[in-house]
Amino acid sequence: MNSTDKLRSLPFPTVSHKSLVGSFANLDDWLTSKGIAPRNNDRIHQLLEIVRAYNPRVLGPSLQMTKEERRQYMFALAELLEFNQIAFWLRDEDPSVLKSKLDRALSGGVDPAEETRKNSDGRNTMFELSLAAEWRRAGLNVEIGEPDIKLMVGNQIFLVECKRPFTWPGVVSCLRHAKHQLRENGISLVPGEPKGVIAISLNRVIGEGRLLFSADSLAAKTQVGDLINTELESNRWRWFDSIHFDKSMAAVAFHLNLPAAVNEGPQFVLMSSLNSCRASLNEGALAKFTQAMSYGEPHPEESQSAVL
Repeated sequence: MNSTDKLRSLPFPTVSHKSLVGSFANLDDWLTSKGIAPRNNDRIHQLLEIVRAYNPRVLGPSLQMTKEERRQYMFALAELLEFNQIAFWLRDEDPSVLKSKLDRALSGGVDPAEETRKNSDGRNTMFELSLAAEWRRAGLNVEIGEPDIKLMVGNQIFLVECKRPFTWPGVVSCLRHAKHQLRENGISLVPGEPKGVIAISLNRVIGEGRLLFSADSLAAKTQVGDLINTELESNRWRWFDSIHFDKSMAAVAFHLNLPAAVNEGPQFVLMSSLNSCRASLNEGALAKFTQAMSYGEPHPEESQSAVL
């Protein structure tokens, strides 16, 4: 499996603390419309309470946070931004498809640093939904279900399995499992038939629920992609060529979201990057997928980043 230097990053729209929290005012009604009974103790409701407790616009200079409270606050913002995008861009999904995934996405512990494999299903499912929402926001034609995401690029279908390992050895295990799943879901060597993509979230591998990114400006978002490439190269011996993929596979895409403080705190940004790697000698499928991933500019009505 050969690495490429493709970096894709789609900025989130600009919001204020007030508008972000306000966007969840009808959360319970929206969940009910999807067939889900609202629960005040689910992960998203608990994250909302964390963010409400530290309103910089209200508390101003009196706002005092320990380092640990700041970490929890920033990760809460990050997850709420992701869920906000899911709720908007997947709002018209068939409830029969979305309900089970949302039920799972709302589960799990509040603090990502305390996440274990036993309670990781919520954030694992959130990765599937947030990636589908990101691609739809970029104007791509996607469907969610089984496999996790179906991406249509012209007349080419890509079946995408999403994985969120905890360690680099776990990355290899996830690649093997996803390869098997994609074969069962119908990827084919035949030209024009569906091809496979494995999307790997590195949030746990690199961020561990603790890593906060500091930047002097929003332009530093490219450093997140550089961080992915550095990690891929330093762990090359673990994953590179360890698994054989035939021409039914197009790519492996490594994705990373990191909460970031810009200008020492006045701005908060969720920096998101995706780096694609060649999975086989199917140059045509790889080229079509990487062309689809060549987004990076927001819609005209959106700002350059999510800033609080």
